[in-house]
Amino acid sequence: MENRTKHLFLTGFWLAHLMAVAPSVFAADETERDDRPLIEPDVKPVPVDQALIDTENFEIGAFAGVLNIEDFESSFVYGGKLTYHLSESFFFEAGVGFAEAGTTSFENLAGNVQVLTDSERDYSYYNINLGYNILPGQAFLTENYAFNTNFYLIAGAGATDFGGDTRFTLNAGAGYQILLTDSLAIHLGVRQHYYQIDVVGAEKTTMNTEISTGLSVFF
Repeated sequence: MENRTKHLFLTGFWLAHLMAVAPSVFAADETERDDRPLIEPDVKPVPVDQALIDTENFEIGAFAGVLNIEDFESSFVYGGKLTYHLSESFFFEAGVGFAEAGTTSFENLAGNVQVLTDSERDYSYYNINLGYNILPGQAFLTENYAFNTNFYLIAGAGATDFGGDTRFTLNAGAGYQILLTDSLAIHLGVRQHYYQIDVVGAEKTTMNTEISTGLSVFF
């Protein structure tokens, strides 16, 4: 009888101990299950490359186009530019251009009369300008392929050698830049050149329009 009583006592003790420990075991197991996601996605990050302007601040380029020399017809113009980018918005540009003036309407009507000699018809200019990018954006070639672009305004001062004299010149205009790669760009531009001239009569302010396109490289 005593052994039976001890057996019942030990059995009750172990049952009570098991009932006390079981909730914490189940709770820990439930916590571990809650921390694990139901579905573990197999996703790998994909690197993305962006074609932006290189960190270099200098840009050198060449251009060609048409220059309308007032009273002397339109002529082929070519030249070069060196640009220093102060920031993403502002830049300095030094430019030089060359052309050859045509004949005036008076020369065409008068026959052998020449207002300027051949050497005096050589037209060249140089200037230093400040530019401002006002509309950075993108040009889409296809749905999935685009070029970074900039629309900018530019103005400055310099000099023009023409008609046997050097004339102080102001210029102003606008341009559109298309970045083909990180370091190569296309430019489309329009400029107006203003200076005083008295070759064909009384002194006046002449306005010469230049339309050009060119390539540039960042370095």
